[in-house]
Amino acid sequence: MLSAPAALALLYNVALAVAFPTTTGNLLKHTAEPGDEPDEKIGSEGFFLKLGLSAVLVLLGGAFAGLTIGLMGLDPLHLQVLANAADDPKERANAKVVLKLMRKGKHWVLVTLLLCNVVVNESLPIFLDSAIGGGIAAILISTATIVVFGIIPQAVCARYGLAIGAKSATPVLIVMYILSPIAYPIAKLLDWALGKEGPTTYKKAELKSFLQFHRNSSLGSYTSPTEESPLPLTDEEISILNGVLGLSEKRVTDIMTPMHDVVTLSADQILDHNMVDKILTSGYSRFPVHEPHQPLSFRGFLLVKKLLLYDPSQPKRVGDFRLTILPEAKPNISCFQALDYFQTGRSHLLLISKTPGQSGGALGVVTLEDIIEEIISEEIVDETDVYEDMHTKRRAKRQSTAAIMRGIVERENVKRRMSDSSFAGSTTASQPGTPLAGGAGPFKPGEANEQTRLLSPIAEGSGGSTASTPKASIMANGEDYVNAKGGEPNGNGYGSVRFSESPPKL
Repeated sequence: MLSAPAALALLYNVALAVAFPTTTGNLLKHTAEPGDEPDEKIGSEGFFLKLGLSAVLVLLGGAFAGLTIGLMGLDPLHLQVLANAADDPKERANAKVVLKLMRKGKHWVLVTLLLCNVVVNESLPIFLDSAIGGGIAAILISTATIVVFGIIPQAVCARYGLAIGAKSATPVLIVMYILSPIAYPIAKLLDWALGKEGPTTYKKAELKSFLQFHRNSSLGSYTSPTEESPLPLTDEEISILNGVLGLSEKRVTDIMTPMHDVVTLSADQILDHNMVDKILTSGYSRFPVHEPHQPLSFRGFLLVKKLLLYDPSQPKRVGDFRLTILPEAKPNISCFQALDYFQTGRSHLLLISKTPGQSGGALGVVTLEDIIEEIISEEIVDETDVYEDMHTKRRAKRQSTAAIMRGIVERENVKRRMSDSSFAGSTTASQPGTPLAGGAGPFKPGEANEQTRLLSPIAEGSGGSTASTPKASIMANGEDYVNAKGGEPNGNGYGSVRFSESPPKL
């Protein structure tokens, strides 16, 4: 009978052996009762020989157990991605080696490693029992070998499975061919019973979830790109990828501008000076044209660029112009279908109608800009936008942070007379005859001069002017251009500033 401590140790060892069946847990069934003597005397040649063989078997058992976890835990799709597009050349080479091994047959690799592990585990007790005997010593040694040479190799191979698998690919392949008379038929039987593992693919929802995990893991971990650590996906890039993945699932009715918010023209409307001014200042480039007194029956749309050579002193009706065909589509088409049509170049405006080709069914319009906004998952605000979202009527808010303006220079050619006090206050010279900044020649009061000025974001909280700010800077090429004074608002959320030194070339 075993003592209570020995029984507890035995139960603990059995639990470990069940949890880690690829370890040396089978040693327990060969342990003898307390008091058994070893076959070899301690210090003899046979003792060291069997002890050395036991150590080799323990190492092999740990290696086979670790390789089983490491190689079987590698995703074939991930291996293909790494083999084709890994940034690290070593990682790419390792992936190709492991992928070549796994293409021999994943079940063949698995059966080979398990057979080797069984042979090692069954052989180990034969040498270890004859060297140290049974009893408490065997239990303690077996427990230690389970912890050290069972758990640790599996943990290491699970973490560095690709690198270790690539280094061990050739020995594993040799063992596979040696054991092929036994392992290969068993592997084929598993292929028949379980089926071969096919290529792994992801659905759109799974890809979106994967991108969201990437976004969450990247928060607060931004580092500058290096050869060893390339720049990760930015939040904007992830938003664009999500937008593209959802484009075919979103209907055009979700993003269209309703007809009651669309600016239209009647075919019998006279284009006089007043109407042309309204059209040109509206900020729109295309105007749907409907039949007289039929606001939902459209002829086509008018391109504003056709009014460039138009003389309002000889007014014409809108219907007298050559109108562009206004394409119509049903409300159930996807945004991706609308994008495919826009890419043909036939039109960048699409009328959504309940009865395409017939009058009276107009619901709204979709533009190429609406599709792009869905792709980038942000609203595009141009120079004339009043509302950011035609559905929610949110006011357009232009962003003017240094991060967004980095690397961008806006130029404005302005002709003003030096007698203008506002312009004189923005210059660095206060006396006539002082050379202009940037190497320009001297000026005289009342003389018209042309200046190229840079535009930079107005500092937040400055009340729309940079005059109170000692320095107004613009980010270009990642550096601040400073020494700019005398900014003045231009009405678009930016301030016009003139540099006291000529700006560097970009």
